[in-house]
Amino acid sequence: MPSRFSIQDYVPDYSEEDCAGALFAAKWPDGFRCPRCAHPQYYKLSSRGRQYECKSCAHQTSLTAGTVLEGTRTPLTKWFQAMFLMQIGISAKLLAELIQVTYKTAWLINHKLRHAIGEWDRERPLAGDLQLLAEYYGYEYHRYFGSAFVQGGLRPQPVVVGVSLDGAADVSHVKMKAVDGPEGDHPAVRGGTDGEESVERFVHLHVAGGEASGHVEPLQRGHHGRAAAHHAWLEVMRWLARTFGGIGPKHLQAYLNEFCFRRISRKEALTELIASCGSTKTVTYRGLVGARSGIRPIKWVFRHPARIQQHTG
Repeated sequence: MPSRFSIQDYVPDYSEEDCAGALFAAKWPDGFRCPRCAHPQYYKLSSRGRQYECKSCAHQTSLTAGTVLEGTRTPLTKWFQAMFLMQIGISAKLLAELIQVTYKTAWLINHKLRHAIGEWDRERPLAGDLQLLAEYYGYEYHRYFGSAFVQGGLRPQPVVVGVSLDGAADVSHVKMKAVDGPEGDHPAVRGGTDGEESVERFVHLHVAGGEASGHVEPLQRGHHGRAAAHHAWLEVMRWLARTFGGIGPKHLQAYLNEFCFRRISRKEALTELIASCGSTKTVTYRGLVGARSGIRPIKWVFRHPARIQQHTG
């Protein structure tokens, strides 16, 4: 992976107007439409930033409303730089340094972009000839932990890898779904069946029509396989280890979606990501990290220090 210094040299210096124009086109690809009455004409409220008022019903809306960027206070230029860097796949720590924001802001931007990528992925099922591989993420690392407590929290995560092949046997689409994740919706099957039920569930959820229409090639797990699905799995394992030092089960699916998106979109990744951000509703920080659990509020009560009684002898 290039160093942060070489990456910085290639980060575009976008203008706010260019970013606003690109987001406008992504949000309204056929021209402005009032979200209330679908009227195509509007007034631009220059006194209130990028706000628009419908000429028909006087409903007001903003450029970021209904997009992944809704509610953000971060300049559009930094968002678009983050979208550009998503083509490389970098950590939130490095992103924060490159676009000059806090780590929390960089982490939230990255995950909101991954949320948009997840919607992009959901609309594009696999089709045609398929390769299907049932794997476990973290298996090679898991066996080195001696603590039973650590092993319980970092158990291997079952993942199904699906690859679509075109008529020339070239890869046309890739999906990777964590079986225990939000898009797996089925418990992992360990032991004798070697994940057969998980693979069947994967086909039902992520293949066009819910069933395979072409040739299906089930693959054996292992890092020495030479099929396209084996190569894709090895690539994502290396990327996750090199860039993030590994990923826990909570957000594993988001990172798998990002990898597949980048591998399939390639040169069109930035264009596709901008379009997806303009058509995807946002997700909040609380929605990403979940509600707090196991934390009880502490009631603070001020107490006067005990008076020291002076005894005279």
